[in-house]
Amino acid sequence: MAAVVLAVVGFFVTDRFGTQWALFGPDGDELDRARLESGRLVLRAKGASLADCSPLVCTVGDRHYEAEIEFELDEGVQAGMALFYDGRGHLGLGFDGRTMFTHQFGEEQAWMRTKAPARRYRIRLRNAAHNVAFDYALDDGPWIRQDWQREVSGYHHNVFGGFLALRIALFAIGRGEVRWRRFRYRALQA
Repeated sequence: MAAVVLAVVGFFVTDRFGTQWALFGPDGDELDRARLESGRLVLRAKGASLADCSPLVCTVGDRHYEAEIEFELDEGVQAGMALFYDGRGHLGLGFDGRTMFTHQFGEEQAWMRTKAPARRYRIRLRNAAHNVAFDYALDDGPWIRQDWQREVSGYHHNVFGGFLALRIALFAIGRGEVRWRRFRYRALQA
């Protein structure tokens, strides 16, 4: 398997805003929400949903890939990883310290909420030719496959408009901060 790491040694150690990472739909002072701190990216939460939180997005060109992230969050924040086209076209997995949330098509799927108490979370997203699966781990626990796998070939301009791409996104909803570290990306062979 060929591997491409998008952050130096899997950590956020350099400012890659505008070249690798960008905030979706940013306000004029949006970059004030983010800072680098001891190999971590600290992102202040915003908004009430994945659709309006201005997630941090990263465009990738591979059809088969895996991305992984680790994070800790403050009380009052829901944070996670998603594939994000726009406010209507996204899917992802989020945590708030007590609960796991599943997002799709512009809304959180409340019927899928699951207890997931932890101080630290890891999420792994795998996209194999538009078939997406999420795994997660609580603190130092084992990887757990999230039950709801999705096919995302319809997440494109002909459905949502806008001439955008389906991108990996890190999101922080609510109030408080998230401390992200160990982002890892690798292309997978078909």
